[in-house]
Amino acid sequence: MEKQDIQLYNLNSSDTIEYQKQLFEQYKLYVELADRTSQRRIAANNFFIAANASLLTIASWFKDNFGTYIYLISIVGIIISLFWFFLIRSYKQLNTGKFKVIHELEKKLPACVFDYEWKVLGKGKSFKNYWQISHIEMAVPFIFSFLYVAVSLIYCLKI
Repeated sequence: MEKQDIQLYNLNSSDTIEYQKQLFEQYKLYVELADRTSQRRIAANNFFIAANASLLTIASWFKDNFGTYIYLISIVGIIISLFWFFLIRSYKQLNTGKFKVIHELEKKLPACVFDYEWKVLGKGKSFKNYWQISHIEMAVPFIFSFLYVAVSLIYCLKI
């Protein structure tokens, strides 16, 4: 779909009081949906942290036969971490799109609070003003993956 085909506003709408009320209601609903997306993202992160912690706990149960299971546990852990990374990336893209729409909606409202806040924070370009949470989130699955690879290598080198 080309950018010129995308429209946010209906062409037949007017600037009546009723229109402004409806626009504001849509804005409130959309901001709420953006917040819910962020809450789902947090829940997903909690799930993947628990999944990795569980996998590492299970690995500790096999300390006597660690070598038998370490490679399987590492592969499963890396796969879980990759799914986690791509899910975080997807949520980041979804939130980016939602906030672009919110910024566009704000152009028709008295104040552009989210757009203004984003500009005050330097649009996420400098970690001195604001370091985007997604940068940290996206590193965590790789830390777990590195942990699984390191444990496998350490075991392999001890054999």
